[in-house]
Amino acid sequence: MSAVKRPTTKTRKVRAVRPHVGRGRVVVVGIVSGLVLAGFMWRLVDLQLMPDPELASGMGTRIVERSIRAPRGEILDRHGRPMALSLPAPTVIADPRLVPAARVPQIVAELSPLLSTSPDVLTRRLSGDGYFAYLERQVDLDVGKKVDALDLPGISTIEESRRDHPNGDCSGIAVVGRVDVDNNGISGLEEQYNRSLIGIDGQVFSESSANGRNTIPGGTRVVDAARPGSDLTLTLDRNIQFQAEKLLTDAVVKTGGDLGIIIITVPTTGEIVAMANVKRNKTTGEVGCTTTNLGAIWTYEPGSVMKPFTVSSLIEGNPALASEPIEVPYSITRDDGASGKVFRDYWVHDTEQMSLTDIISKSSNVGAILVGEKVGPDQLHSTLVDMGFGSRTALGFKGEASGILNRLDINSLALANVSIGQGIAVSPLQLISAYNTFANGGIQPDPVIVMDDAGGAGRRVLSSTSAERVLSMIRQVVVDGTGTRAAIPGYDVAGKTGTAWQPCSVEFGYLCQGGGRHYSATFAGIVSNDKGPALSAVVIIDNPQKALGPYAGGSVSAPIFKEIVSYALRQLRVAPVGDPGVPQDRVRAQPATQPIVPTPTQAAS
Repeated sequence: MSAVKRPTTKTRKVRAVRPHVGRGRVVVVGIVSGLVLAGFMWRLVDLQLMPDPELASGMGTRIVERSIRAPRGEILDRHGRPMALSLPAPTVIADPRLVPAARVPQIVAELSPLLSTSPDVLTRRLSGDGYFAYLERQVDLDVGKKVDALDLPGISTIEESRRDHPNGDCSGIAVVGRVDVDNNGISGLEEQYNRSLIGIDGQVFSESSANGRNTIPGGTRVVDAARPGSDLTLTLDRNIQFQAEKLLTDAVVKTGGDLGIIIITVPTTGEIVAMANVKRNKTTGEVGCTTTNLGAIWTYEPGSVMKPFTVSSLIEGNPALASEPIEVPYSITRDDGASGKVFRDYWVHDTEQMSLTDIISKSSNVGAILVGEKVGPDQLHSTLVDMGFGSRTALGFKGEASGILNRLDINSLALANVSIGQGIAVSPLQLISAYNTFANGGIQPDPVIVMDDAGGAGRRVLSSTSAERVLSMIRQVVVDGTGTRAAIPGYDVAGKTGTAWQPCSVEFGYLCQGGGRHYSATFAGIVSNDKGPALSAVVIIDNPQKALGPYAGGSVSAPIFKEIVSYALRQLRVAPVGDPGVPQDRVRAQPATQPIVPTPTQAAS
């Protein structure tokens, strides 16, 4: 048999082939991976923003960024004693996420005896969805400690401060002003100087336990340190301020008046030593402090306290004429072109020759009108403008009034009224600033209440000769004129009384409904010793009730002037005339008092 021939086998190379993956499989894997990643991310966010209270209470940490509140600067009196300062007052807060819903009633029950926030409000705030809620701002220190001691879940305290006034919440409040709960000034000097008082907040990062209660040691880093606000030193004396408010409150209660104002200054510099305001609440009858600085904002018709300016205008404009006596009858009539008005002196007398000193010391209405007519409307208007009436002072207090000073050449009645201090509206601040012109040799210093602003040169309003002559005339008012009750033993006192009518309404004018009058009682004066003028002051009691007793400036305001200025002289250690030493019986501050509510017995006395 022949051999069988086998086919030749060829060797060939085999390539590895990747398994085929379809597009659908890739998409499915991508979606699944994305969902898994999204799940992880969601859980991470869930744990960070909405942690399980059971987990958060015992484990984990967190980084907290918070502000460091800059300490607000203090407001100090002229001697460096605080009139307003910030004291620690913790704030009670909550993180509602960490408060178990089942425990809210129990937590509210434990907090309610400590906080003034109502239980309903506490419940609503603890049951909220947020991570932060105020339960009560700025509580007492002992309250904050008691809250912390309860160790309630989600409840803690943070450091804050609140404004305190050492002489009581009312003393000087109209001038010093107030702050809101966030320590931002909202009135008075607190608002005017807020930018320098408030300082610059700092920033800190701290690492703490997840419940926020415990800060991890070494886990706090201050990024920006807080920069405290600057202190503000005033020209006020807080003791004199307090005493002035007390005297005013007693006087307004006793006289049944509507309000009282005292401004005390250093006449040579314009520094305001006290600026006190009290007011009667028309609803309750309570007399107490007001947050409105009436001394700068309130205006009124001042009456006879303006007569020295009428006389000064004549002395300055025509010294020779000012030396001649004036024939003064008991009454005169002046008109507005349609009807006449009779002006009388407050005492009955025959026509007599009066010097300018007599007219001032006796407060003759008729004499002052005749002087005003000798001066003329243009010259008198110019003098009053130079004195600062009709425009705001340089004090710059918010809401300060400019007053009202109209033209005086309209008719004879307009000139007559302004010559005796009627038909013109002035602020107490304008009035005391103008009186300082007489005390300061004819130079009027700008009123100042911040010590850094003191020391200005002032502006000349009268010649030194004219100013000294008027000063000598108003000395006589206190020696034997209408202001004898303002005399202070041991000191040289010069001043002028004023008892003015105020308009009651457009309908009734100066004659109020029922036939009565609305009076304002004023005394403005200057006190000097061997070194010259030391203090000046204006005292105003508005609307004293005639039925309750004296109502005139000489009987109501002059005695208050004597009492408060005597106190101020001792406080500031101003030596009396002829005594080179300093009094040693300096008066100490009295404790703050609450507003007084007049009783029926007081009202009848």
